[in-house]
Amino acid sequence: MFRERSSSKLFVLFTLIAALLLAGCSGGASGSTSPVEVQVKLTEFQITSSLTTFTVGVPYHFIVTNSGTVAHEFQIMPPASGQLTQDQIQKMSLAGLSKDDLPAGATKELDYTFTQAYAQGALELACHLPGHYEAGMHISIVVNK
Repeated sequence: MFRERSSSKLFVLFTLIAALLLAGCSGGASGSTSPVEVQVKLTEFQITSSLTTFTVGVPYHFIVTNSGTVAHEFQIMPPASGQLTQDQIQKMSLAGLSKDDLPAGATKELDYTFTQAYAQGALELACHLPGHYEAGMHISIVVNK
């Protein structure tokens, strides 16, 4: 009788320990997170986005669709009006897609995780092809901690 109780208690204890170990290895809330999908639409001469407020450390999956009739580009960068060279854009941009990636009717994807906070007006989604930015192809975003 004593042996049965000991075996039974050991089995319960073993089961609890195994359950705790498995729960700790499952990834839970602190494990990797799925990217947040962001739908971006480019037209002449406007950018719309399903999100304009982002959070540091969260992975984002941008699905960028050029619904316009001409090529566009997509940049995540500080505001910069006027004609910029491709070299200037590359130096300033956190991430982006070129006009070669986004001819009329194209959809491309881009993954990006913000590494620091940016106040309203410090970053935007933009197209810097000649005349596009000046025609209104930019939208301000915020990145919170």
